[in-house]
Amino acid sequence: MKIFSKDGPQQLTKLQKRVAKIGTSELIMWAENSLFVIGKNLTHWGKEQNDFLLDEAHTGAQALLAITEELKKRNNG
Repeated sequence: MKIFSKDGPQQLTKLQKRVAKIGTSELIMWAENSLFVIGKNLTHWGKEQNDFLLDEAHTGAQALLAITEELKKRNNG
């Protein structure tokens, strides 16, 4: 899953569009959940080396990045 386009003017991805529509308090809860998911899946992946767990951690990290970028935009905008 790509979050940011590198070609020409930046176009919003589905994740970015979704994040932009969510209220700040809900985004903070989503960010906290993403942190939990990332940590849990990385911990289990370290023990089991299951690719699915690493993929889930990666997806959580992408969501967290999109959320923090949106929060920064709202804070500075």
